[in-house]
Amino acid sequence: MMPPSTIAKRVAQQELFRGFSERVIELVISQSTIRKLAAGEILIHPGTTNHSLFLVLDGELRVILKKAATQVAIPIQPGECLGEMSLIEERPTSATAVCHRASHVLVIPAAVFWTHLAVSRQGVKNLMGIMAARLHRNNQALINEIQEQLKYKQLEKDLETAGNIQANIVPNGALLFPLRPEIEVYARTQQARAVGGDFYDALALDQNRIYLAIGDATGKGMPAALFMMRAFTSLRFLVSNCPDFADVLPALNTTLLKKNDDMMFVSLWAGILDLRTGVLQYVNGGHPPPFAALGGETFQPLALPNGPIVGVVEEAQFDVATLQLASGDTLFLYTDGLPEAYDHHQEAFEIDRIEQSLNSVRQPTVQALVRDLEAEVAAFVNGAPTHDDLTMLAFRYVGGA
Repeated sequence: MMPPSTIAKRVAQQELFRGFSERVIELVISQSTIRKLAAGEILIHPGTTNHSLFLVLDGELRVILKKAATQVAIPIQPGECLGEMSLIEERPTSATAVCHRASHVLVIPAAVFWTHLAVSRQGVKNLMGIMAARLHRNNQALINEIQEQLKYKQLEKDLETAGNIQANIVPNGALLFPLRPEIEVYARTQQARAVGGDFYDALALDQNRIYLAIGDATGKGMPAALFMMRAFTSLRFLVSNCPDFADVLPALNTTLLKKNDDMMFVSLWAGILDLRTGVLQYVNGGHPPPFAALGGETFQPLALPNGPIVGVVEEAQFDVATLQLASGDTLFLYTDGLPEAYDHHQEAFEIDRIEQSLNSVRQPTVQALVRDLEAEVAAFVNGAPTHDDLTMLAFRYVGGA
């Protein structure tokens, strides 16, 4: 068994605990356990409920993503965390974590995580930094994998693997905040190719605030997918790291401008909702306006604050708007693949049909809103080729009991 003094020393050196006092570190250790893993031993099985954050103290683990006959192994080194996505988003685990070399892992229970780590800005910043670094490294691992296996007979499998990795990064749209009765959220993405540039996100920032976003990276296929993951991970990091929400999109704009010789960009809508008060702060970067049904009225386009597409104009200005939601108020967000879905006669679905569909059903669930529109678009295009990704996200503020 690892001596307590060695445990405390190793834990204090990890990025997750940077800036924390010795008292807090000792308190977390005292309420956590150390798990010793042998090579080949599985720490996390996919599709299982997880109630712990795992911090690797030594050795090495691998996250295994499988799709058909293709397998991608991503190394997890000392100082990195596992299980944070399923813990924060309250959803089943999405991949296998297996010990590659004999390791010691600090198992931090959910209650300890929320009580001692997630309550502080420093703790959230540390965790999001670890997550962002790993996700960026995953992107590079994906690029390397594709470059090494760029043969015609392997390309389809490679793209399938990339789609699997991309799907595992974006939250499950049917399992968004299942334990938070104050909010109902549902999202769906249809990619025109194996991978695409659309994304949505939903994340609990703390016990009271949640973050929601939808976006569309320029282009299609692999370039759009990689730029989408860059925007997705950067936005996640910034929305948790910036004390002022107004600084998030300007900082993201600056980040995406760097090393962007291909002039790629992203349109997006992002918001932070306080579940206690119903106050929604939101920003827009050149994205189509959402529809909102407020105060029992029908769905209407929501007024947007000023904001250009993200990643093109230096020192671009992005205004923040505030909306007070009442119980039952519902927002519907989408990417341009919805109004620009074309039938065989090159007629577009367009905004008017979206509004008519949203208002055609009385008191629908958010899932029904998305699913009904999905069915209407499918009937409208009637098998015509799809040229753009399509993403929809609907959420309804229920409020406290």
